[in-house]
Amino acid sequence: MIGTIRKASFALAGGIGLAASLLFSNPASATLALTAAGIADGFVLTTFATVAPGNTGCCTGPFGVAVNGAGNVVVGMGSGPLFVFADVDGQTPGSALFTQTTNSFVGAYAASGGVVYGSTFGGPYFSLNPNGTVANADAFPGLLSNLGMWTNPVNGHIISQSAIGLVDINPADGTFRVINGNTAGIADGVSVSPDGKTAYVELGGNILAIDIATGAVGTLYFTSGAADGSGVISGGKFNGFIVANTNLGNIDLIDPVTNTFTTIATGGTRGDYTSPDPTNGSLFLDYSDIVARLSCPGCSFSGPGVPEPASLALVGMGLLGLALIRRRRNS
Repeated sequence: MIGTIRKASFALAGGIGLAASLLFSNPASATLALTAAGIADGFVLTTFATVAPGNTGCCTGPFGVAVNGAGNVVVGMGSGPLFVFADVDGQTPGSALFTQTTNSFVGAYAASGGVVYGSTFGGPYFSLNPNGTVANADAFPGLLSNLGMWTNPVNGHIISQSAIGLVDINPADGTFRVINGNTAGIADGVSVSPDGKTAYVELGGNILAIDIATGAVGTLYFTSGAADGSGVISGGKFNGFIVANTNLGNIDLIDPVTNTFTTIATGGTRGDYTSPDPTNGSLFLDYSDIVARLSCPGCSFSGPGVPEPASLALVGMGLLGLALIRRRRNS
C-alpha cells in the first residue's frame, strides 16, 4: 500500500522496484526530441502546449488531457488551473479559450459522449462543461479515483484505476464494476484497446495487459523504465505496437510480439499520462512543462478511422501470457 502520492513506479512482487517519480529530475534545459530511430521510423513529435516552462518534476505540470465534444482540448494541471485550448499546436496559457480554477490533483481525464470526466487523487470523479467548469462534482457516487483513466471505444465506458482497483464505469448511469481489484494502490496510467477488450495499465514501470471482461492478467510489456501512460498504434507498419511515455523523459515503442522496445524519443522532463486526439489520430503526452503530440504517417492512436468525441480511447492489442525474458532494443 502507498501512503503518499503514487505518481511513481514501485516494486511488484518478484520484480525490480523503482524510486518514486518525485525523485526523477531532468535538467531545466531538457528538450524532448526524436531519436535517430524515431526519425527513421517516420514519427513526428511537436509541442501542443507549453504550460509550465522550466518545471521538471512532479506534480504541478500538465496531467489530465481529453478532447471535448466541441473539439477543444482540456488540459488539467497536477495542481492549479485548468485550460481549454483550441486543437492547434503552439498553445500557451495566454492562448487558452478558457481558464478555470480546480481542486483536481494529479487527475486523469477521459471523455464519453462528448463530456470530459476527470478525477482527483483519492477523491470523487467529476464531469466538466465545455468551458471547463464543473458540471457534476460527484459524477460516479460511491467511487473514489486513483490515477489513470481512459474511454472504451466500443461502448463508451470509462476504464479507470480507482481506489478499489481497475474498474469499468458506465457514465450513462454512474454504475461501475471491479475488473481487477489487485491493482488498487499500485497501478497508474490506463488505456484501452480498439476492440474494447484489453486494458493496459502501468505496473512496476512497465505496461501490463488486463482482460476487461474477466480481469485476467496478460502480458507484461517491458520499457526503458518508469513507464506511465501508453498508446497503441492502429494501421501502418507499426500496427499493434505500444507506445509508452515514461517518468524518465523517454518515449518507447514496444513490439508486442517480441516484447522488445525501441526508444524513439528522449530528453523530456518527467513524462506521465497520454491521451488520443480523435481529430487527427495523434497522441498527446504529458510532461512536467509541456503537452507533446506524437504522430506517425499512415497510422492512428485513435483506432481505425476517426471516432466521434465519445470514443476518445487509445488503441492497442494485448497478448496473453507472462513475459519471462526481458529483451530490449534501444536506439
